[in-house]
Amino acid sequence: MINLLAAAILLAQGQPDLEAPPDIAPRVVAALSQENVEIRSDFAGADIILFGAVTGLEDTDDLVIVVRGPQTDFRVMRKERTFGIWINRAPVRFADVPSYYSVASTRPLQDVGTFSSLRREGIGLEHLRLSAPDSERTEVRLGVEVTVSDVGNEIIEYREAISRNRRRDNLFAETASGVQMLEGGLFRATVALPPATPVGDYTADVYLFRDGRAVASGAVSLEVHKAGMERVIYEFAHQHGWLYGLVAVALALLFGWGAAAIFNRR
Repeated sequence: MINLLAAAILLAQGQPDLEAPPDIAPRVVAALSQENVEIRSDFAGADIILFGAVTGLEDTDDLVIVVRGPQTDFRVMRKERTFGIWINRAPVRFADVPSYYSVASTRPLQDVGTFSSLRREGIGLEHLRLSAPDSERTEVRLGVEVTVSDVGNEIIEYREAISRNRRRDNLFAETASGVQMLEGGLFRATVALPPATPVGDYTADVYLFRDGRAVASGAVSLEVHKAGMERVIYEFAHQHGWLYGLVAVALALLFGWGAAAIFNRR
């Protein structure tokens, strides 16, 4: 912990007193206890410390930390019972959905920022931008452009399904009081990565809120990647997909034949 605080002080450009005068523009600097996370076969999750310092901090200020994982597309379908059988129908594709999304703040978000400021920055599960481009169109109503979904009001249920499933896997999280303010404008928070953490590049944004709006921000990057034999298999599967498929089928046939031969002998 002492090393983390010392590093945060160095990040503040060597200023001896982090409690800067009020006329100095606020500034946020941050760092991670580790910038690379290796995914191996025995990976059971990881806790990473995000720490830093704020210059020009006031007593009523709040901090919000948002960690976003690599973006991906999601295809969501509704289960409907037809003739006694549950089937998936009405698929909706959501584009550029963060595979990991975690928010930590000094207080509940509704007490930190206004609705418009949180929505503008995409802070909080309620304000997470989930766009379904194939089912949305822009219309002009009373001289104002609005986004209309072909799915109607049901699009809200689709968005809630994404958030619910991601939270179940601990890939979406929102934690009030998850940011700890220390003396001298220092702060720290824990970024929890679950066992199912996707690989890719992550960004951690630190927002300083004052009077309900963000007045300063800082960002750090995190890389999550496969390591060891898992990395070899992962890269082979993505670079030579057709060959990987053939090898998988051949191995399945080989193991199936071997198992059958063993049981036949018995």
